[in-house]
This record gives sequence, C-alpha cells and structure tokens, in this order.
Amino acid sequence: MPQESAARNDVRLDFLKDLAVQLSSRDIDLPPFPDAYARILTALDDPEISLPQVAKVVAGAPELCVRILLMANSALMNRSGVEVTDLGVAVSRLGAAAVRNAAVSLATRELFDTAEDSPWYRQLRDLHNSAVTTAAVAYALAPSAGLARLRDNAMLTGLLHNTGSLYILSRAEEFPELANQEAMEHWGPGVGRAIIENWGFPEEIAVAVEHQNLKEACHPGPADLRDLLIVSKQLARLRLEKEPDLEALAQWDQTPPFQKLEISHLNAPAVLEELSEELESFLGAFR
Repeated sequence: MPQESAARNDVRLDFLKDLAVQLSSRDIDLPPFPDAYARILTALDDPEISLPQVAKVVAGAPELCVRILLMANSALMNRSGVEVTDLGVAVSRLGAAAVRNAAVSLATRELFDTAEDSPWYRQLRDLHNSAVTTAAVAYALAPSAGLARLRDNAMLTGLLHNTGSLYILSRAEEFPELANQEAMEHWGPGVGRAIIENWGFPEEIAVAVEHQNLKEACHPGPADLRDLLIVSKQLARLRLEKEPDLEALAQWDQTPPFQKLEISHLNAPAVLEELSEELESFLGAFR
C-alpha cells in the first residue's frame, strides 16, 4: 500500500511539473472552444455586424435563445419591467457583448460537463454556480466601482474566473489526487489565464483571472477588473454559503480591492440584500 501511495504521488507530481512547464511556455494542451459557440463568437467579433444579424446568428442555437430571453427579462437587465418575447428585441436590449457572455456560459458548461453519477459532478456544479454568481455580482457592482463601461467584461471575467479549476477537475479521472481545493486554488488561476488567452478573450480579463488570489496586491488609481473580481468572488461565496462566515470575510476588509470598493464584512450583507432581487432573477436565466 505505501508503494501504491508513493506511485500516485509521483504521478501527481509529474503532472504538476509538466503543467508548470506548459504554463511557463504557454504551450498547454487546452480544450478547444465548442464549434457551435465558436462560430457564434466569431460572428459577434465582426465590428460591422448589426443587432438584427446577431439575432439571426443565435437563432440556430435554441438553448442560447432561451438564455438570451431570460437574461433580457431579468430584473438586473430589464429596468423598464416590460417583458420581451421576441428574440430580436431581446438581443437589442442586451447588446452583442451580453449575447457573447451568454454563449460563453453555455459553452463552458458544455465543455466541462459530466454525468450526474460522476464523483466529480457536485464539484463541477459548485464551480459553475460560483462562476455565474460571481458574474452576476460583478455586473451589478461595476457601476459603483467606477467600471460601468466595463460591465459586460466584468460579467465575462466572473464567468471565466474558475475556468482553470474546471480544467483541472476535468482531468480528475486520470489524476484524482488533483480534485481538491488546494490544487485548484494554486494552479487554477494560471491555467485559467492560458485558456482565456487561447480562446482569444481580452488580455485584461486573462490578467484579472490569473491574479484573482493576490488580495494584498495594490496599484495606483481607481479599481480595475481584478479588484472587482476579487470582491465579487468573495461576495458570491458569501451568498452561496448555507451558513455565511462573516469572520472569514473580515480577513479581506483591509485589502486594497475591498477598500477601493468600500465594502467590508460589516456592510457586505446589506450590499447583497440590496442586490438580492436583481441577482436572483439574473441567476435564474443561467440555471
């Protein structure tokens, strides 16, 4: 038995060493973006595309159409309260960037999906829930953080922030020893940056994802996407916990991101309560 355990540790160590080399050279064996959604994103990247053309592009993806309609009718993105049932109107209300984010959310779920009887199903589901909740909080907080013009990128950063952990967990069949919080927190951000760059998303999103655990890092000037991601990630965790641990959140109070957004463990519950209805309707669009 000790020999078997040592052998497993050697395999894990070899995998991590190989991963470190791949990350340093940016030559990691990355999962390709699903074809159907890759085609949609390629079309959305065309600066000349009109919103009616966007509606035609997504019309061939039924699940995406449903998600777009749900997002357009969510309280977070429908201030008027007027319900939309037409896809073209929904796309016009959301804009191309939000449509892109809906496609990314579905694509990552499809890419890193597993059967319900898999031993990793619960962890994958929790990672997806964390991503969507973080995205919703980031989108909602962006204006008060001085990042209103980056709301869509804030949402996308939240959706992609744990992509590296999803990738590591997807390798758990080969390396079950990696399916733990420590390994994913240590390696996930770097793997996530490599994947995001490989998929062609903005560099500032990749950088924010890579540095999401550097809570003490400081930079001059106002809050940026990384600051918003760090705060949103912790507030999302607080919202998802059955028994919220405000004492754990208190450890973040004196960090630059929380100070820049003027959020602490004292006012965090009130911030979440104020956003509760908007977040719930938005999250319903992603379930």
